Amino acid sequence: MADFKFANWNIEWMNRWFTGDSDGAPQLRPQISGVADVAELATRAANVITEIDADVITIQEGPSRLSEMALFVSNFLGSQYTVYGPAGKGQQKLYTLVNNDSQIVQNAVAIDDEHGIDFDDAWDVDVDGDMVPDGYYFTRPPLVLLIDIDGDQGQRQLRSINLHTKSKYVHNGRSMWENPARRQEFIELALKARRRISAEAMRVRTYINRILDQSQDAPLIVSGDLNDGPGLDFFEQTYLTHNVAGLIAGSPYAPRRMLRHTFVDLMPEQLNYTAEFFDFVEGRDKQILLDHIFVSPGLFWHGNDRIADGRIEHDIFNNHIRNDLNGRAQLPSDHRPQSVTIQV
Repeated sequence: MADFKFANWNIEWMNRWFTGDSDGAPQLRPQISGVADVAELATRAANVITEIDADVITIQEGPSRLSEMALFVSNFLGSQYTVYGPAGKGQQKLYTLVNNDSQIVQNAVAIDDEHGIDFDDAWDVDVDGDMVPDGYYFTRPPLVLLIDIDGDQGQRQLRSINLHTKSKYVHNGRSMWENPARRQEFIELALKARRRISAEAMRVRTYINRILDQSQDAPLIVSGDLNDGPGLDFFEQTYLTHNVAGLIAGSPYAPRRMLRHTFVDLMPEQLNYTAEFFDFVEGRDKQILLDHIFVSPGLFWHGNDRIADGRIEHDIFNNHIRNDLNGRAQLPSDHRPQSVTIQV
């Protein structure tokens, strides 16, 4: 069987690597806060991508300009990848890179309006808890690609949905939480952020359902930083907010429409995380699974497709940690990349 390798990575705040959008042609800054040598950091990030050697890799927190991502691919990846995107708003954009040497991928095209859903448009949903739906826009509209693949089972068209949901971050959140007079204000803002994440996940699931309405065998991959993972945090336990990954995966009442997680049950428990941070609400350091790759039934229940391997790429990531540096400069990113290999 032919192997199709798909990867995903949130590369922390790539836009900070580059000079401002108003400063003319893109170029790397020599240094940024916490990083004395931006080119060296970009080299390590590129080496991670090269070692993973995927046919397709989806990127979150990419730079604001296509020309900046093109510069990174040209200067640090030897023009090995074709760049699709960007999608999203502001300074953190979504990109998908397709390996030019792929024997599986024949063509790819980005789309932004299908099955009556345009991710750039608003839809009615109640994100502020006032029981009145209002028009809401994605914080970062997903990037959707139609990818023509040619494996041992013939030619098919696969959809890739690159997603980075609204952040749970609340400005000055820690000081608000630790101040009894402002804690309730923090809780209200944190809950609004979680409702927004839930709204975005439900919108993506609606799109997935419409695709599967047309063909239950439609192959698709949802990847990205969902800002949520397995388990229940303080807000989910106390305020009954959703588990976002579960919304994307689908309902157990429609099992043949449920998406399958590609690596969560293949990783040792102690390695089942993609990010580490101090949770000031719970008062402890946490290793959490924020980043995910899901595949549709058309890639694991129908035909002869099989997940041959799925993993968080800890070994490759660890190869490019600089223990002689401190803080942000040590790591290629604050998230670990993930991959899945599917026999097609």
